[in-house]
Formats: sequence, C-alpha cells, structure tokens
Amino acid sequence: MRSLLSVLLLVAACGTDVRPPDEGDDTAIAPIAPDACEKSYLDYNNFGAPFVINWCRGCHSSAIPQGQRQKAPMTVNFDTLDDVRTWSERIEARAASTTPTMPPAGGPSEDERALLREWIECGTR
Repeated sequence: MRSLLSVLLLVAACGTDVRPPDEGDDTAIAPIAPDACEKSYLDYNNFGAPFVINWCRGCHSSAIPQGQRQKAPMTVNFDTLDDVRTWSERIEARAASTTPTMPPAGGPSEDERALLREWIECGTR
C-alpha cells in the first residue's frame, strides 16, 4: 500500500520550456502496465492536486509574480485540473521521465514520479 507521503507530493515544472503540450520530448518513457489504469486509485483529489500544489505551483501558479517564478513562463500555470490536463504531456516528459528535469532543484522520489506517470497515463481523472 502506498503511503500518504507518496500521495502528498511537491512540483513538476519550473523552467522556460514553453513548447506546446502535444510536442514530444526526446526522453523515452516506458509505458505503464496494461491493467494499471483498471487498478489505479489515483485521482486529482487524492494525488494530482497534492502533487501539483507541493511540487509545481511554487513556480507555476497565476498568483506567482514573474520575478518569483524561477523563470517559469507566465503562460504555463497549473492552477486547475484543466490546466494540468493541457500540459500533462510536458509534465510527464519533464517530471516523470527516466531523466526528469523538473523541478530543476530535484524533488519527488522515483516512486512519486512513477505515481505521477500512472496518474497522467490513466487520464488525469
């Protein structure tokens, strides 16, 4: 059973990469198990929101002024589930890949990043 600590996480994305969310990344990400989504209990309330609040919104929130965003583009915010869904491919590529670049100062454990990948690949429900 995954611990509450694994569910209460912190950011996936401060930086200057503003490529559209549908534009891929060179980092290969192995697919999750075919039945993972059937078994997954992860949703926005018990995983997505805590992860984004803890790891992303310190830089990627519309409430953060430009000078305090650590170079995160003003147009890349994760204030809502819809915002996260818009950028989910980039979040996965930058924060849940085999060589994550977000958050830039480190961050989530490999287990937490695996949960992020599962949540995104299972539809960010």
